[in-house]
Amino acid sequence: MRRRLAVLSVVPLLMLGATACGSSQQQPSAAPSHSSSPAQSSSPSAPSTQPPVQKGDIAGVNVSGDFGKAPQVKIDTPLSLTQPEYTVVQQGHGDPVVANQQALVNLDLVSGKTGKQAASTFGQPMPYYLHAVSSSQFFPAVIDAITGKPVGTRVAVALPAADAYGAKGNPQLHIGPNEPVVFVVDIMAVQPTNVLSGPKGTKATNLPKDLPTVVEKNGNVTGLDFSKAPKNPPSKLEVIPLVKGAGPVTTKNSLVTFNYFGEVWGASKPFDESYSKQPVTFLLGAGQLIQAWDQGLVGLHQGSRVMIVAPPSVAYGTNGNPQGGIPKNATLVFVVDILGTSG
Repeated sequence: MRRRLAVLSVVPLLMLGATACGSSQQQPSAAPSHSSSPAQSSSPSAPSTQPPVQKGDIAGVNVSGDFGKAPQVKIDTPLSLTQPEYTVVQQGHGDPVVANQQALVNLDLVSGKTGKQAASTFGQPMPYYLHAVSSSQFFPAVIDAITGKPVGTRVAVALPAADAYGAKGNPQLHIGPNEPVVFVVDIMAVQPTNVLSGPKGTKATNLPKDLPTVVEKNGNVTGLDFSKAPKNPPSKLEVIPLVKGAGPVTTKNSLVTFNYFGEVWGASKPFDESYSKQPVTFLLGAGQLIQAWDQGLVGLHQGSRVMIVAPPSVAYGTNGNPQGGIPKNATLVFVVDILGTSG
């Protein structure tokens, strides 16, 4: 029977048995992120003597099916390997996977001994989010195999036990000791490469008169003026277009590059912003960001600038974010530029 694991449990299970070296993605001091990726819970380190992954047909392994859908994997069991091997099952034509940048992949794990599926992210709410394409994030041979490959590519990677779960195996995935495995990896999205330097599109007209005023210098947002805004903020989420872009549209589970400026309603200085630093890339619509962003930024065109008014229920709630300078029950105002999207 096909094994279906919830996406939040798939990744830690895939990593069990690997040597933990610890990794986390550096977030801005008060970024809208409120949930860490499962990839941060455990990560393998490369054995010092690991041979490079070899490209070519993998003897005894056949992979079929359409990209983006669960693959059919047939293995002449037991699979015999002396070193990691990979093959390109389907060639894509999108932007390539770049080392140390972000990527979204779907994964299917099959036992090389039994030929049975052990775990899969196909059909789950979101793919596997690589905060950085590196051996600190996933099995080194898999990382080697996908680096440089374009979006739309399906890769099969066969790992000897020593490069997978080793002598202990992974009992939770029914991977036994000294058992080889096969990963099928679909490259779904990568960090945007076509990134604008600022908003590009048609400026909105007839904006509400009581809207906080955006203060700019040389095209960069430097402040918000609340002098014409009411003392009491709106009680519901508001997303107000300031510039309507015409580029590709952001989608759920897409990697999006932003510039942003965030301020508590009625405050005189930001709690966080990226305009004085550099744009940031986040996974959108997958619980990695506050609810206001996940809801309000899906379906916008590249080049757009929006103002988001986020009441506590879709921001940091009753607890606030003391480390980020956000008080309890705070309504937040963001100005966000959509500079690039993988969607």
